[in-house]
Amino acid sequence: MARKNSSPKKKRSFLRIRIEKFSKQKALKVLGIIILLGAAAVLGAGFGAYRAVKKNLPSVSELETFESNIITSVYSDEGQAIRDFAIERRVEVPLDKIPDVLKKAIIATEDPRFYHHRGVDLRGVLRAFKENIRSGRLLRSPQGGSTITQQLARLLFLYPQQTIGRKLKEMYLSLQIEKQYSKEKILEMYCNQFYLNHGVYGVETASNFYFGKSVADLTLEEAALIAGIFRGPSLYSPYTNVDTTLRRRNHVLNRMVEEGYITNAQGEEAKARPMAVLPWRRGSSDFAAYFFEEVRKYIEKKYGSEVLYRGGLKVYTTLNPRLQRYAEEALLTRLREMDKRKGWRKDKRNLLKEGKEKIEEEWLDSWVTSYVEENEVTDAVVLYVTRNEAVVKVKRYLGKLPNKDIGWTRSDDLEKLFQRGDVIQVRVKKIDPEAKELEASLDQHPVIEGAFLAIDPRSGQIKAMVGGYSFQRSEWNRATQAQRQAGSAIKPILYTAALENGFTPSTIIRDEPVEFPDKWLGEAWSPKNYDRKYKGAVTVRMGLEESRNVVTARLLDYISPQTGVDYCRKFGLTSTIYPYLSLSLGTFEVSLLELVSAFTVFPNKGVRVRPYFISRIEDREGNVLEEARVEAEEVVSPQTAYLITSLLEGVIHRGTAAPFAGNLGIPLGGKTGTTSDFSDAWFIGFSPSLCAGVWVGNESRVTLGDRQSGAVAALPAWVAFIKRLIDDETKKAKAEGRKPFFEDFIVPPNISFIEVDRKTGLLATPDCLWPIREAFLAGTEPLRYCSNQDHLLILDYYRTEKATEEHD
Repeated sequence: MARKNSSPKKKRSFLRIRIEKFSKQKALKVLGIIILLGAAAVLGAGFGAYRAVKKNLPSVSELETFESNIITSVYSDEGQAIRDFAIERRVEVPLDKIPDVLKKAIIATEDPRFYHHRGVDLRGVLRAFKENIRSGRLLRSPQGGSTITQQLARLLFLYPQQTIGRKLKEMYLSLQIEKQYSKEKILEMYCNQFYLNHGVYGVETASNFYFGKSVADLTLEEAALIAGIFRGPSLYSPYTNVDTTLRRRNHVLNRMVEEGYITNAQGEEAKARPMAVLPWRRGSSDFAAYFFEEVRKYIEKKYGSEVLYRGGLKVYTTLNPRLQRYAEEALLTRLREMDKRKGWRKDKRNLLKEGKEKIEEEWLDSWVTSYVEENEVTDAVVLYVTRNEAVVKVKRYLGKLPNKDIGWTRSDDLEKLFQRGDVIQVRVKKIDPEAKELEASLDQHPVIEGAFLAIDPRSGQIKAMVGGYSFQRSEWNRATQAQRQAGSAIKPILYTAALENGFTPSTIIRDEPVEFPDKWLGEAWSPKNYDRKYKGAVTVRMGLEESRNVVTARLLDYISPQTGVDYCRKFGLTSTIYPYLSLSLGTFEVSLLELVSAFTVFPNKGVRVRPYFISRIEDREGNVLEEARVEAEEVVSPQTAYLITSLLEGVIHRGTAAPFAGNLGIPLGGKTGTTSDFSDAWFIGFSPSLCAGVWVGNESRVTLGDRQSGAVAALPAWVAFIKRLIDDETKKAKAEGRKPFFEDFIVPPNISFIEVDRKTGLLATPDCLWPIREAFLAGTEPLRYCSNQDHLLILDYYRTEKATEEHD
């Protein structure tokens, strides 16, 4: 049977099926190849992107050795931080010193899921991705989604420009940081590294700058303000953008409520409070400014400005803040008192004339803090003035200034003294903190200048230094840099030379007119006493106690001017000194630092310890870079030092210092000093444990005024300083239920005490009117008793004496 042929139609259908099947297989194969190629391309692109992201990135392990610019801190003699130096003002604190309220404020605002992600918050990224697409910013400058870790990575390792590349690098570094560090460490670094406007870095420095307190003491609203600045330090400032910053602070508080960190009531209560920040341009404090400038210059010279301002050094100094405060108050008060004797000066600046119309809103650079204290002397802006009363602005207070106690101005009409807009000085008398009101009295910036320096004689440590009335007015340090004529303050050194060259406290010297031939000038030189009077025969003790110029000149003539120069050198004076007899009047120039250091020899048993002001310097890791090495040298014997100390005690009790210092009642010695034209006034005095000196004068070297001697111009400041120390010990003893204790000068071996007649220097008898217990080097005591004939040889023996101001 013949086979039937397939129909053409079926053949075509089969062929089409075969072709379609082949086509599908081919298409699938091609599609597979395309998919594989696409996957390879994506993987290649991803790998390339990964390599591009990772390329040139630092290792996060560098955080272990990362050194931010840290403040150089300066410490007092008791280890208290009292000053800092920095370009970036930064003080780093551990996380346990940062209060929970601030940590929660930061997390609520910057990264709510901080403890739940590993460096990158995918929810935040997706949310930011959608927002960037919606706003068209995806390819231009994508924003948002950065965690605290990402922000830290960007700050420490990357650049601020907002690009996709930087964002990817940021994410990669964040993941690496989270692998290596705990959340606590990351948050600690975040809090310490960020710039928070106005030159401050880190939360501790920001807290001190904005609120004047440590970060540990922040309140809720204060913490919210600081937390709000992290997002945009150039935008958020409570000084320049008040409304914007207030809204930002309140936003932080709202976020804390939303995150459950605080209740709604707490948030609303905090939002109702004002941003009570300290004044922005509050200048720099004058407290110990001259001392700190010496510290700054030393470190910058030895270690360089980079280390000074960025190295985070710890500088331990010898400064005692209590003594420094007493010194400043004593000197500045004295300068104002002396200045008032010359009356009111119309040299005051006027804000209105400077174009500042809103004087009620002005903040003066001299206002360092926002608070005021009773008896504080500060600048004030005159808002309104009548004949009898003025209204002034003092920081945040309004003050009333009556025309009382202004006799020193030689007027009782306030309108004749100043006008609206003038910047004057006032002393705060009473304060009403609630009403922000005060009562004040009129004061004035002095033109006269002065300096104060205190040294511990046993260690050489400088405990207080005042280089002038105001560092803001003049940075010239009159305690260390100024060279002024020493006047009679040099005499104890010359008397020391005399005692070591055959004289005793009882040796008689003639106090009478005399002429000395001057071999240098070929003329006769005739010294004059301060009071232009002569007492005839006087003892060495009386010559020093009463600062008799003729007596000192005769002593110097006996021992030779060159011997006087040699002793000045032994005592550490480095100024140019010529071997002239005028050396006896202190006609050469010397610094207060050198003179005070020289006087430390007397209470320190003849040993001078070179003065210093830095005890130790450490780097940021606590390694000691240098430590003070005490340099001491024996200048004179302990016996000679004690004899001069005894004579200088007489200056306090009976001599030129007696009118002001004679009733202090504790062991003290010292010497006044005055130049012939009254342009320089000195007093250098000491107790067994402290030596302090005062200089007062005019910068232009013009006279201070007639009879403005060391006893009148300088000594009162020294007395005011010493009285504060006496009061402190008295109060401390009372609180402890004991008697006040004041150390006495230690008597060295080989010193004998004999009762002599102070005016004749001979052994005292019952007929002597001026008996005194005198100290002698054993073997040099007087050998005979005083007689009535000896009394008659003394010009004023039977005259009743009283210490007066007629001495230098």
